[in-house]
Amino acid sequence: MPWIAARTGLALTVSTLLLAGCAADVTEDRPAVTAAGSAAPAAPAPTRDDPAPPDDGLPDYGVVPTTTRALAPAEQTCPSPAGSTVRVSSSLPGSPTVIVGVPDGFGAVAPTGPEVRLAGPDGVTAVVTITAADPDPAAAFRRYTDQRTGPAALNTVNILPAELCDYSGQKLMGVLTDEPGSGIDYADRIVHVWTGSGTFLIAVAVQAPSGTPGFDAASAAMLGDFGVQMPD
Repeated sequence: MPWIAARTGLALTVSTLLLAGCAADVTEDRPAVTAAGSAAPAAPAPTRDDPAPPDDGLPDYGVVPTTTRALAPAEQTCPSPAGSTVRVSSSLPGSPTVIVGVPDGFGAVAPTGPEVRLAGPDGVTAVVTITAADPDPAAAFRRYTDQRTGPAALNTVNILPAELCDYSGQKLMGVLTDEPGSGIDYADRIVHVWTGSGTFLIAVAVQAPSGTPGFDAASAAMLGDFGVQMPD
C-alpha cells in the first residue's frame, strides 16, 4: 500500500542538498548527443555527525541494509537499460555514474548547472542529479522529500518502495501548487548508493503542469530501473 500525505504550508528545517556539476552522454541507435555541464565546486559528503532531519512521520518504504562490500574500480553494480540512454556523472569525488533510459519523445539533453535536464513531450521535463547524501538512507530520503515538496504552499506526496539492485530506493508522486486549480504533477525516483568513497543520492525527477496528457506514461517510462557504475 502506498503512503499518501497532504501538507499545507509545510515549515520544516531541511538541510540543503549538496549539488555538483553533472555531465551527460546520450547513446542510442542514432548518433550520440553529448552535453557537458558546468562544474560546481565539489562538496564533501555529509558525515554521520550531521544533524538528522526531524521525525515527520514519513515511512521508510524501500529502505534496505546498505551493502558495504569491496568494489572494483568502474564496476557496474546495476545493468544499463536497453535502448536509448543518457549517462550522467558528477564532479563530486567518488560519485557513481548513472545510465538512465530515455523513452521516446525525450530528445534534447541540456545541462543546467548542477543538473542534466531532458525535454519530453507536452511540456514534460526530467532532471537527473547526483548529490552527496547522508549515510543513513532513510534520513537522505526524508531530506530529499522535504526539499522537493517544501517550497509549495500546498503539496501531496505518495511514497512507494523502489529498491534498485539491493540499493535503498523510493518513488515519490504527487502535486505541488501555491494555489488551488494550478500547479505541477511530479514523479521522482530516488536511490541511495554507497561507492566505497562516500554515499550519494541519485534522483530522477519528472514533472509537468497538472493535467498534462501523457504525463503518467512518460514518468513511468522515465522512472524505470537504471544502470549504476562505480567511479574509476
